Amino acid sequence: MIQKIKKHFKEVLEIKTAPKEIAAGFALGTFLAILPTFGFGVLIGLLVILIFKRVSKISMIVAFAIWNPLVLIPIAALSYKIGDIILSEVPRYSFKIEVINQVYVYSRRFILGNIIVATTFTIISYFVVYFSVNRYQKKAK
Repeated sequence: MIQKIKKHFKEVLEIKTAPKEIAAGFALGTFLAILPTFGFGVLIGLLVILIFKRVSKISMIVAFAIWNPLVLIPIAALSYKIGDIILSEVPRYSFKIEVINQVYVYSRRFILGNIIVATTFTIISYFVVYFSVNRYQKKAK
């Protein structure tokens, strides 16, 4: 799996466009891949590509390939843990049906934590890709 990630990252480095466009595409792909979009992430990504013309389409697709479901399993656990830490002292709203209570409590924690994790990984991935592509393109000249 590490070899596949390295291969995909090398593909991103070799894209012939500006580093900020490559980094933006990868960062947007990262954000959409990590968010719990329940299978609609790729469709949302296609819509983003249509709206933002200057975003690297290839780097966005590579981000989706890197952030595959196996990689997202520990990220989901981390998302819940972060949300649980933040919302642990927040009073719970109670519904009359227990199943709804459980869904409300767990999904709220997961979604809050996931937004934080997705935003953090997006920012980090933008700068890692930007500086890596910038360095690679300067060496290639």
